Amino acid sequence: MAKDDHHLPRDPAAATDAASHPAKALHSWAFLDAVVESVPAMLVVKNGRDGRFVLVNRTGEELLGVPREDLIGRNDADFFPPEQAAFFAEMDAKVLASDRLWVIDEEPLKTPHNGDRWLQTKKIAIPGEGDEKLLLIISEDITERKKSAIALEAALERARAASVAKSEFLANMSHEIRTPLNGVLGMAQVLAQTELTPRQREMMDVILSSGRTLNALLSGILDLAKIEAGEIELEAAPFDLRAAVTACAATFEGLAHQKGLSFSLKFDEPFPQRVTGDALKFGQIVNNLISNAVKFTCEGSVSVHASARTVEGADGDEVLLTLTVEDTGEGFTPEVQASLFERFVQGDGSITRRFGGSGLGLSIAQRFAKLMGGDIACVSTPGEGARFTLTARLAPAAPEAPAPARRAPKAAAPERLRVLLAEDHPTNQRVVELMLDGVADVVVTEDGEAALRAYQAQDFDLVLMDTQMPVMDGLTAIQEIRQRERAAGRLRIPIISLTANAMPHQVEACLSAGADLHLAKPVTVSALFDAIAQACELATERV
Repeated sequence: MAKDDHHLPRDPAAATDAASHPAKALHSWAFLDAVVESVPAMLVVKNGRDGRFVLVNRTGEELLGVPREDLIGRNDADFFPPEQAAFFAEMDAKVLASDRLWVIDEEPLKTPHNGDRWLQTKKIAIPGEGDEKLLLIISEDITERKKSAIALEAALERARAASVAKSEFLANMSHEIRTPLNGVLGMAQVLAQTELTPRQREMMDVILSSGRTLNALLSGILDLAKIEAGEIELEAAPFDLRAAVTACAATFEGLAHQKGLSFSLKFDEPFPQRVTGDALKFGQIVNNLISNAVKFTCEGSVSVHASARTVEGADGDEVLLTLTVEDTGEGFTPEVQASLFERFVQGDGSITRRFGGSGLGLSIAQRFAKLMGGDIACVSTPGEGARFTLTARLAPAAPEAPAPARRAPKAAAPERLRVLLAEDHPTNQRVVELMLDGVADVVVTEDGEAALRAYQAQDFDLVLMDTQMPVMDGLTAIQEIRQRERAAGRLRIPIISLTANAMPHQVEACLSAGADLHLAKPVTVSALFDAIAQACELATERV
């Protein structure tokens, strides 16, 4: 075999041209040979008849780890494991038969002396001498890219596992914190309804205020965690936009007047009455902005200005709301403004220590605003107050239809409810008993299995079911109650999940199990009574 057999094959036409123009031929072959040798990918030409190597460039020699003189004239079976050589032969036959370019994005290769590699390979049949076909193969070594992709996927999997662990931790901590907090706030509310001396009343107000602050902080942390995990979804329901803004302003107007501040609310006309969106999260945003304005203003004024206009959106007309909250309070520097919406970041330390706060409110409010297709911007000068501007995109809603005539209940409601409570925590058992004292007879069970026995033995008007309990959990107990109802043809009993499990997937699990409502601990007296009334109404409608 000649020394230069690994270079480009010469065809008869090229040989004739070389004889006529030797200088031109020399230049052409040298140029083409240099190009082939310089290609930064393995370039191989095989004989179509038996798959023997006809040409291998320098990159191919380096990739395989075999000298070219040992490759030329031999085929894959001489170098690679039998299974791999058979795969190459089968693929080569398909390429030769098809006369089209074949691309293999990821091809594993066990090289003779260079270890396991990954290639991206292109194969195509090209004409040789006479009727002979040759196979042109160009392969790029993507081993490092493949390793990086595998490492990235492993890192992503670890991140996903960490996210799941964080979500589970937050869910567990939420339950563990809400359970004793329910005892603190519940008992405090019950005690607040008794006769107290002025000093006792003052102390009770401090307990209730501190408990509510702790509950709000816990909810804020959970909201932020849910946003980061992508678990926050906006509800879409019609609501009165003007009434929502007015209610938020009214909540803090009294506090502003107590501090000697003037307070104003203005709507630009025309202003839409009803829109479709998430009224609860919208209220959280506006409450946070007005609350901060009142909190950080010691003298002067707080003003709220709302305007709206109809704009064309991707899915039709949208209501673009602009709400500005302006105050004459402390203000802040550009440096503080740059980090104001970061989680757990507050304004000037001396100011926030005077006024308190967790540094979560604005971060959550801005993320909710962005979910609504808007944002929150701020402008401020130290000592001259601040102006926060909320924008949000809401869908227009039709005017509210007249309420249908209420159907009379089939039977008069009992004067005193018979309530089955499934709750394993002694403090929370007592809290519910005291909250319902005088309006309900409460039968207490400590687990789901005991609740089922009580359900079978007595008639109840309502079930309050905890979720996490020994022996049988609340979800299983609810499912079993619904199954027994259907089997016995009994009327559907109202069931409220009264639980510290308040994450979105936990709420959905309770409702999917058959609960009529989910009520998160810590529970207030008014919230409990409202939930009982709503559950009984739902049960009546389903009869």
